[in-house]
Amino acid sequence: MKLMKTMAVAVCAAMTLNGCTMFLWGENDPFSETTTTRQAAQDEIQAFGVVQQANSQLEKGSLVMMGRKNWFVVNPKDSAKIQSILNVKLDKAFQIVDRYAHKPLESFPVTLKSAKSHEFTTDFCLRYDTAKADDIAKLKALSFEMRKPSEKGKDQTPYYVRCDTAAGKFYQSPPNYRADYHFETPFPVSVNYTVKHKSADAEKLIGNLLGTPLALAVDAVGAVVLWPVYLMQR
Repeated sequence: MKLMKTMAVAVCAAMTLNGCTMFLWGENDPFSETTTTRQAAQDEIQAFGVVQQANSQLEKGSLVMMGRKNWFVVNPKDSAKIQSILNVKLDKAFQIVDRYAHKPLESFPVTLKSAKSHEFTTDFCLRYDTAKADDIAKLKALSFEMRKPSEKGKDQTPYYVRCDTAAGKFYQSPPNYRADYHFETPFPVSVNYTVKHKSADAEKLIGNLLGTPLALAVDAVGAVVLWPVYLMQR
């Protein structure tokens, strides 16, 4: 019976020691991580293409966004989603907007996996403002959702938005390649990558290192008080 009680006290003491220390470090975490976005390149998309026949680099069905300096090749699965939007006949072009406020972006966002990677992802939203019933029917068929402007006092005419993600690879534009068709107004694309920095807050780190022995000492005192009580019980 005494052995059982002793083991119970030991477990309690261990949990108390660990719990106090974990609380201290958890509430005063000295380590932080920041993410910085850096631009790798700028380009202008002047035409779209679709890969009709697979080769060593391009998969059949891939959508190719043809820039002046680079080609952005979207994988076939994501291309199928985007192509359905590009094929719709509307009176004007879509706006490329941010995901939350649906405000126009200065450029189409492309993010590389790393500074040296040729693999990219993109997270974008397309917006179309219209009150025409025919346009609205086409947009709804493509899963565009109706939204209303959030700003009070401004035009409250609904607009339609759809957000997508896509992934692929980018290459240098083939030399001497001339597309048969160009957009009247090319749209800019920004190629970025992210860098993560890990740092330590010296004051918090020192405070935790100094505080950890103190926390353990307080817990140990509490455990010492508990032990005789358990051992004296019958």
